[in-house]
Amino acid sequence: MKKGFVATENFKRLKEAEKLVARRGAREAGLVIVRGVYGIGKSELTERWAADSGYVFVRAKETWTKRALLDELADKMGLVKQGRNQEVQARIIGKMAVDMVPLIVDEADFLVRSTASLLEVLRDITDLTGTMCFLVGMEHFPLKVARYAHIASRVAKVVEFETLSLADVKATVTIKAEVAIDDDVTVLIHQQAKGRMRLVLNAIANIEQWAQANSWKTVSLAQVKDRALCTEFNGQQLGRRKEAL
Repeated sequence: MKKGFVATENFKRLKEAEKLVARRGAREAGLVIVRGVYGIGKSELTERWAADSGYVFVRAKETWTKRALLDELADKMGLVKQGRNQEVQARIIGKMAVDMVPLIVDEADFLVRSTASLLEVLRDITDLTGTMCFLVGMEHFPLKVARYAHIASRVAKVVEFETLSLADVKATVTIKAEVAIDDDVTVLIHQQAKGRMRLVLNAIANIEQWAQANSWKTVSLAQVKDRALCTEFNGQQLGRRKEAL
């Protein structure tokens, strides 16, 4: 599969939100929530966007403490991690206030547990620097943030990531596939993947393997219509296996 970034409709929504929040009135209202179901490409899209734009990207962890969050931010910014929490945070704030580079936190659901202490750390940073912070989470993440009114009041925009359109899948096939794939096959990929980028990429990888094994120059619908282009693990698969045994 070829390397390459696909500017999907979700990416366009993200860029539009960035423009909107950049023109916000309240300096402290710099939080942007990006939400969507699993498998639609939130992580890949936002990480690539951060890399291309020079933004700071971190992926939240279930084991994160305040210190772990600060250390990872400091690492990404090339800052010294020695000292107390306040000292490390001060270095981060100082650099962000000068660079004004947005921060993107993937897997942001891990930031909200029994308290909002990790979100508080980010709120302090964005309040004092005026930089934007994109929090990327699952579809119910905004409800978790809403429990904390002082944090929720700083959310300038909620970006809804949706499943891929047929146009998105066609663009992905064009950019990623190393073999020519007919439009009818692209429609089948869209149907079977149910608009999830993860499954679309799996389908392309499978088609490439079949094409190589069979010396196909172009993949047509007749060649793959009876195949499962992509599969997703679920409990029903275990049930079918037990029945077969």
